[in-house]
Amino acid sequence: MASDIALRLAGIGRHIDAGDAHAALYADFDAKDRQLVEGSPTFVFNQGRQKLYGNVAYRIIKANIQELLVAPGDRASGC
Repeated sequence: MASDIALRLAGIGRHIDAGDAHAALYADFDAKDRQLVEGSPTFVFNQGRQKLYGNVAYRIIKANIQELLVAPGDRASGC
């Protein structure tokens, strides 16, 4: 529960009552649909041009990030 981990319940309630929490959840679902995310975990890189889905070794994730840092932009990466 939120109170068990010292979250401020009044603040959470205000976000729910104002609709902020539901709007953020909807934005997540909308992004999932736009980016064709099939499950969790999914890492989406390079404006959706690269997608790593499922149980991916950290070295693969690292290599993709390093490649994007070396060669950012609209061209294809080496990964």
